[in-house]
Amino acid sequence: LDANWNVFRYLGDYLHLGGMVFGIVAVYSTQSVDGFSRKTQILFQMVYLSRYLDMFTEEQVFYLLFFKVAFNLLTVGMLLAFACWHNTYDRNADSCNIVAIVVPVVIATAITAAGSSFKEQMWTLSEFLEPFALLPQYIVCYRAQRMRPASVLYILAVGGYRALYVLNWIYKRYTWHGAYHDYVSWFGGGLECILFIDFVLRIGRREVFQNSFLGRILLAADDKAGKLSEMMELRSIGRRLPYGLSGGQDAEGAALDLRNWDKSDRLGDEEGAGLLTLNEDFDDF
Repeated sequence: LDANWNVFRYLGDYLHLGGMVFGIVAVYSTQSVDGFSRKTQILFQMVYLSRYLDMFTEEQVFYLLFFKVAFNLLTVGMLLAFACWHNTYDRNADSCNIVAIVVPVVIATAITAAGSSFKEQMWTLSEFLEPFALLPQYIVCYRAQRMRPASVLYILAVGGYRALYVLNWIYKRYTWHGAYHDYVSWFGGGLECILFIDFVLRIGRREVFQNSFLGRILLAADDKAGKLSEMMELRSIGRRLPYGLSGGQDAEGAALDLRNWDKSDRLGDEEGAGLLTLNEDFDDF
């Protein structure tokens, strides 16, 4: 029996799928994304798109194709929900600076996967990125005064899948011994398990999430990253990046930033078309 296909992997896959299905059903049935992180969905979409490129290049069993297509479509559905019910989205709580996650991950991928094919580079990117994909959702929970039960169950399923995959890796290592090693996945899985265990402990103790030692560290790091990004962006481009990509924004601030970007783009188009000029000869016409 191939050790790749063991009970821990099957349980992990179905728990992961079940959590995603539950999340999208909860959101669409209530027409509310309250308690969920849009940034987590963006990061997961990046993971799935970069990891599953082999769907187009390699023949695969139906089991793998089904899960790969399902993960992508369900994540797209969640992102559409944020667009449809944006008035229920808490931008302040979803404050994670995903630029500070993606940029180092891209750099690490470029260093470690240099010389590899594009598909291998994208796979490496997904391996580095996945450990951080659920981080914005955890931050939303740590900032929340009231937890939405649907978001708690979503985390328990999507985070729990990774814990089962750790058991899957242990089983494969025990079966194949030194012939099997995947250090990037092991490190990422361990990091995810630490965050997941902290979350489960806080749920079990029914304590305020901000009292968690790990929660305080995450929130402090998130606040510092947001302030640093704000300072760098204002000094370099004179405004914040849109959609709160580099930190939390309320609806008014996000709308203002988008208007500033739109005005800047129109100004650039007009200057490029010669509609604006500093040449004094313009008045002679």
